[in-house]
Amino acid sequence: MMQKKLAEAALFMSAMPMQLSEISKILETDDNEASRILEGLISDYREGNGALEIVREGMKYQMRVKNLFADKVSHLAVSAELTKAVLRTLGLIATREPIMQSDVVRIIGNKAYDYVKELRENGFITAKKQGTTRLLSTTSKFEAYFGKKSSILKEAVTGVSVAE
Repeated sequence: MMQKKLAEAALFMSAMPMQLSEISKILETDDNEASRILEGLISDYREGNGALEIVREGMKYQMRVKNLFADKVSHLAVSAELTKAVLRTLGLIATREPIMQSDVVRIIGNKAYDYVKELRENGFITAKKQGTTRLLSTTSKFEAYFGKKSSILKEAVTGVSVAE
């Protein structure tokens, strides 16, 4: 019972999805036992009918607010990690991806180089060399952090469904 509570506490404290191996280490057990504990937690949260859920994607686990409530409370999340300017840049990239870095700089200005660098260092975007510029796209960390795929954000902003 103590391990289940410890796993729950770890998921609650982590802002990002946690690898099974990370949780196993915290629980001081093997991956099979940690997986069994986590699946029990997933079941408990599903049966509890609360606003939170624990989800598994591959070998990663995350505690998050259910989609039904996320839109109503997401503005309450503290995001001291990224400035408003960096978040605006990320929003531009997410809604227009893939987008050339030169286009981002044209829209935002020369500070965009710093913002793109910060977003790359934080793992929210990738930048692939394309001629004299780079092609920018969001990563799976973007989706995990914001709880939505960029295609859903594109649809919300433009009103046009984007095929995946």
